[in-house]
Amino acid sequence: MKKLLIGSLVGAIIYFFWGFLSWALLPIHLHAYNYTPAQDSLLSAMAASGLKDGAYAMPMADNRNVGAFDAKYHEESEAIMKANKGKPMATIYYLEDGYQENILRGFLLDFLAVFAACLLLIPAFTTTNSFFQRWWFTLLIGLVVTVCGPLLNHNWMGVPWSYTVDMILDALLSWGITGLWLAWYFRK
Repeated sequence: MKKLLIGSLVGAIIYFFWGFLSWALLPIHLHAYNYTPAQDSLLSAMAASGLKDGAYAMPMADNRNVGAFDAKYHEESEAIMKANKGKPMATIYYLEDGYQENILRGFLLDFLAVFAACLLLIPAFTTTNSFFQRWWFTLLIGLVVTVCGPLLNHNWMGVPWSYTVDMILDALLSWGITGLWLAWYFRK
């Protein structure tokens, strides 16, 4: 257990530090989000409309009073999707009080991710003497993350490809770099 905790803690520090580098110092995420000169007027309009914290997709059927499967809601959703095919759409993550940075929570989430990866990978790590194979197993975690996250969001939610590529690159690099540590530390 001690080895698992130490490996996970150091792995989380590496993962967290890579996240800082990739978002703050390196140009990986420079164009993940785009600037618009209309940002002040758009934010003012959203605040004036009384939006509450949440994720909003537009256009969309009104789901505010839908609690379970509702055939009428699904029919309306299908009609809106068909009527708006090829037209502009948007997804907005709106926070009334703005972004609240929480570095400790970010580190704890990184620790949880690396700890869970270690729990999955230790059986594989103990069956091979090959550093490369242990590293490759860790990189596969990054592949699963990219397929289940950015690629599915691109496919089903219309997340732009420019954003998706940045997230894929970051996930593969973060798990690849963290995997160097894990492959070395969990050697036989």
